[in-house]
Amino acid sequence: PRVSDRTTPPPVLDGLFGSLWPESASSGRPRLVLLAAVVGALAAALLPERDIGLAWSLVLLACGASIVLSSANRTWITWTAVALGAGLASLATLRAAGWLVPLSILAGGLLIVVAIVPVGTVSSLLGAALAWPLAGLRGLPWLGRSLTIQGRALRWWAAARTLVISALALLVFGALFASADAIFGHWVDLLVPDVTIDGLVARAFVGTAVFGVTLAGIYLAINPIRAELLAVPTGRPVAKTWEWLIPVGFVIGAYALFIAAQASAWLGGHDYVQHQTGLSYAEYVHQGFGQLSVATVLTLAVVALAARKAGRADPGDRLVLRVALGTLCLLTLAVVASALWRMHLYQQAFGYTTLRLLVDAFEFWVALVLVMVLIAGISLTGRWIPRAAIVAGAGLVLALGLMNPEAWVAQRNLERWQESGTVDLHHLGALSADAVPVIAASGLPATQLRCVLAQRNAGVPVGDGVAEWNLGRARARAALQSLALTTSDGACNLDAFGDANR
Repeated sequence: PRVSDRTTPPPVLDGLFGSLWPESASSGRPRLVLLAAVVGALAAALLPERDIGLAWSLVLLACGASIVLSSANRTWITWTAVALGAGLASLATLRAAGWLVPLSILAGGLLIVVAIVPVGTVSSLLGAALAWPLAGLRGLPWLGRSLTIQGRALRWWAAARTLVISALALLVFGALFASADAIFGHWVDLLVPDVTIDGLVARAFVGTAVFGVTLAGIYLAINPIRAELLAVPTGRPVAKTWEWLIPVGFVIGAYALFIAAQASAWLGGHDYVQHQTGLSYAEYVHQGFGQLSVATVLTLAVVALAARKAGRADPGDRLVLRVALGTLCLLTLAVVASALWRMHLYQQAFGYTTLRLLVDAFEFWVALVLVMVLIAGISLTGRWIPRAAIVAGAGLVLALGLMNPEAWVAQRNLERWQESGTVDLHHLGALSADAVPVIAASGLPATQLRCVLAQRNAGVPVGDGVAEWNLGRARARAALQSLALTTSDGACNLDAFGDANR
C-alpha cells in the first residue's frame, strides 16, 4: 500500500506554548486522572457545610501528595516538601484560627511549585507559579489522550459499573444496619451529611474545583515548564566599577546614618527622643515601621541589580562586589533587628495582636533571605536562593502555626495586664477558639472573664463531627463548659469595664 506524504500537524497548544513548555511526558496517564478524580470526590464528600478541621487536613494532604509524588524527579526538596506539606496540612486540624488555613495553603502551594519545577531565579519562580493554573489549558490534549486511549474505554466502563454497584450495595446495607442499631445509626449520621439540592450543587462545585487544581498540578509535575527560559537574560556589566559602586555606596551611607540615629535614640533614652522629636518613646518606635519593612525588601532588589551590573572579570572586581554587597546586607540585617526591636517595644506599650505577630514573622523571613544572600556572596552564585527561601518561608509558617499564635497573643496581653492593669477586652473576645483556654485560666475578674468568653461561646459549636474535629475548638469547648456560661453572660457590655487600652 502507498504511504501518505501527509503528516499529522502538532496540537495547536504546542505551538502556543512552544519550547517554553514542551510535553516531555505526552502519553496519556489514566491512573493520574483517576487519582485527581478521587481527590476531588474526597473534597466533595468532606468539605462543604463543615468547619475547618480534620477533613480539610485530609483533602489538603491528599492534593499536595498526589502532585508532588507524581513527579519523576525526586530530590531532597521533594521529601522536604512532603514533610513540611504534611505539617502545614495538619494546622487545619490543630488550630481554629481561620486565617491560618489560607496562609498555610499559600505556603504549601509555593512549596509544591519549587518541588516539581527546578526554579533558579525570582522570575522563573513567578513563571512556574503562574504555570499551575495555565496547566488547565496546556494539559487539555493530554487529558483527552488519557481518556481516549485505544482499548481503555471498556476498562473505564467496567470501573464505572463496579463503582456504581458498590455504592448501591453500601447504600442498601448501610441503611438497613443504621435502622437496626442506634449506635451504628449515630456513626452514619456523623459521617454522612444531610443531602439537599443546594448541598449537591456545592459539593459538585467543590469537587470539580479540587479535581481541576489537583489535575493541573499533576500535569505540571510530569511536564514541568522550562523555568530557566524565564530567567532575565544576563545583562552586560558596566564598563567601570564606580558606575555601580557609587549608587550602592549611597544606599550604604543612608543605612549607616539611619543606624546612627537609632543608636542615639537608644543611648539617649526617652528624654532625648522627647526633646529631639516631640514624640513619646512608644510613638517614636512605632513611627516608620512599615517604611523599614519596604526598605529591607528593596535592598534585596538593589543587591540583585548590582550583582547583575558589576564586572567579575578579575579577582579585584569580585572582591569589591563581595565587600560592598556584604556590607549592605549586614547593615540591612541591623535595620531588620531594629525594626523587630521597635515592634517589640510598641507591643509592650500598646498590646499584642496577630497582625503584629505576622509582621514580625515576615521581617524574620526577610532576615533569613539576607543571610542566604550573604552566603551566596562567597561563591557569587545564588540560583539556590529562591527554592531555599520558599522552604524557609513554609517552615516559618508551620512554626507559627505550631506555636498557637492566637493563644500566644492572648498570653502576652494577659501578662501585660498583670503588670500594667490594662488590657483590651474587645481584642481578647475577638480572638479565635485557640485562645479560649488561656483566657479561661488568666485570673481575670470573674465578671470580666465571663463577659469576654461569652462573646466566644457563641462561635464554638456544641460538638464537631468526626470529619470536622478540631483540637483548638475541642480545648475551647472544654474550657467554656468548665465555666458553665449562660445566655445572660453574653448580654454584658465590655465597655462597662473601663479602659480598653487599644
